[in-house]
Amino acid sequence: MQRKRTGPIMSMLQVQSLGGLVAFIGVCWLISENRQGFPWRLVIAGLFLQVILAAVFLTVPAIRDSLQVLNGAVTALQNATGKATSFVFGYAGGGSPPFVVTDPNALVSIAFGILPLVIVMSALSALLWHWRILPLIVQGFAFVLERTMRIGGALGFGAAANIFLGMTESPLLIRPYLERLTRSELFALFACGLSNVAGTVMVIYAAMLGNAIPGAIGHILVASVLSLPASILLAKIMIPGDEATSADP
Repeated sequence: MQRKRTGPIMSMLQVQSLGGLVAFIGVCWLISENRQGFPWRLVIAGLFLQVILAAVFLTVPAIRDSLQVLNGAVTALQNATGKATSFVFGYAGGGSPPFVVTDPNALVSIAFGILPLVIVMSALSALLWHWRILPLIVQGFAFVLERTMRIGGALGFGAAANIFLGMTESPLLIRPYLERLTRSELFALFACGLSNVAGTVMVIYAAMLGNAIPGAIGHILVASVLSLPASILLAKIMIPGDEATSADP
């Protein structure tokens, strides 16, 4: 009986991704302040958390459907903002030009076409924060980070807030605890800010890439969420530290 041939266990793209993962960890270890204090438990927990989050986002039907709904909401928000800017600014804001257009890209205006979307998203984010919707989501991510990676509550909340806020706004949420953060925690907080995309910028990227990449907002959001444990993991390798600053008063 002839056995059925199967394909390779791992594709070249998966091998490349695995090699890049090992390379990133290796480089961070080489430039670490304390190579002897390699945080094995945190690294394993961070990698495991990334795999679990990726599996949840990409395989659970309800989560996939919610990402599609989110992409539709971003498209609707973009269209509504475009209608408003074209009404106020005319063709400079996306309306029909009163002349023959030979190069449509020349009509793209950051001031009148893109920045209004930033203003709308900033106002919407502030409203969702006031309604305690975003804080609830941030607290959920912070809880997962604290329990899996054994980091402090202050770092967990500040890092999780980077998913929706920028790296300048999210540290302000834990301003009373900033002076109590250790050097390792402060570096990890900065790393999280640099590895994520603010919610307003995320929507702009999705609007720009929407025609080229279907469901762009979902891809960017998943990448931003997965960057949280990854950035904490790499930051803790470079500047190890076991101290955890609690978010309790």
